[in-house]
Amino acid sequence: MEKNVFLKIIKTYRRRLNIAGFLKILLFALCVGAGAGIFLQAAAFIIPMYYVNLYIVGALLLAVLAAVAGAFVKRINMEQAALAMDRFGFAERIVTAYENLAQEGDLIVLQREDAIEKLRAHQDRIRIPLMPPFRKILLLLGMLALVTGLAFVPSVTKERAAELHHVKEDAKEKTKELEELVETLEELAQEEALTPEQQTQLQEMIESLESSLSEYQQAVSSQMLAAASQKLDYKYQNMADQMSSLAQSLQNGASVSVASLEAMQEMAQQLQKMSGQQLAQGNNGQGNGQNGQGENGQNGQNGQNGNGNNGQNGQNGNGQGEQGQNGQSGQGNSQDGDGQGGQGNGNGDGNGGNGRGTGSSDNAHDYVSVPNAIADSENLTGNAGNHDDSDFFRAQNGLSWEGEHISHEAVIGSYEQNAYEGISAGKYPSGMEDIIKEYFASFNTP
Repeated sequence: MEKNVFLKIIKTYRRRLNIAGFLKILLFALCVGAGAGIFLQAAAFIIPMYYVNLYIVGALLLAVLAAVAGAFVKRINMEQAALAMDRFGFAERIVTAYENLAQEGDLIVLQREDAIEKLRAHQDRIRIPLMPPFRKILLLLGMLALVTGLAFVPSVTKERAAELHHVKEDAKEKTKELEELVETLEELAQEEALTPEQQTQLQEMIESLESSLSEYQQAVSSQMLAAASQKLDYKYQNMADQMSSLAQSLQNGASVSVASLEAMQEMAQQLQKMSGQQLAQGNNGQGNGQNGQGENGQNGQNGQNGNGNNGQNGQNGNGQGEQGQNGQSGQGNSQDGDGQGGQGNGNGDGNGGNGRGTGSSDNAHDYVSVPNAIADSENLTGNAGNHDDSDFFRAQNGLSWEGEHISHEAVIGSYEQNAYEGISAGKYPSGMEDIIKEYFASFNTP
């Protein structure tokens, strides 16, 4: 009975010693983890690391696991616990009694009884603190507070890390989408019933998507991602039309499999959904003119209001504003037209396009005013000799734009020629050549 009580007391203190040892190791490990966290937070101000906070949490969790493993390895056994208890004034009575607990003999029994008696009488001497020193706890709390505070300090590098993360995530999503489309197109291109021209058309689509795939994989900024997305929206719209035409032609003639035909139709619908409607609106910004009194309105991008005498650039009372700017006002005098037309305000929708205002003019012309070229017109009767520093000069009938009026078709032809020269010189990004050609071809469509 006395042996069991003796062992129970030793086990109680052994458990307390193990807990105290674990807390000591844990405190040290957490301090190391917090120090690593401070280092990572400081490095995050120099090196973009989006997951720096997760790294710090991982370091602290690793510190806890290391503390558990260390405490398990360094755990106290019964003999070590008895020896630790003797340090409180028992002069090795407890450890000697524990070592001879299984032996019998008069001297051994007397020594054990003496140890048990002393332990019962002076058990209150044994004081084993569980918690580490308070100053070490304060040190750990201070380090953790510093790590947390650094996490909320803004910096350009952290913003860059967030940008890179979002770019990678968006690029990863788009890459997966493009790979699936390329795989589907490759399967469709293997259809034997397709003509060589149709197979070439599908192969061009595949190469175009692979070009966008490469652009997304190389994107390292929001600007590069936006540029790649913009071009991909154009490609989707173009491919959707091509795929619809191809599916229609195959449905009317070629003996392709039903599965392939349905796959083409489904892909055409899918590409149509994925195409960017905002980009299409931006490139074909249309303005809605309003009828008014006095002067005809020139429409432009994003709500340009234009005022002109007798219908500026008037074609049947419709004034066309090309590539206007926010909040600008255009004033001009039409080469042909009698009296004053109506005032019109137009809103161009998109990044830049053509807007039209509704006014009135007697002659059906579609003109474009070329700045800084002297117009050969009798209506411009003012002094045209001293106007180098001005875009307009005063005439008898009011302010008139300085410029030569040439036909709308001539301007488009000039731009088209420059664009084709740029394609030949390789000035445009890969995949944009066909888009540019189709854009100018749309002007020739009746």
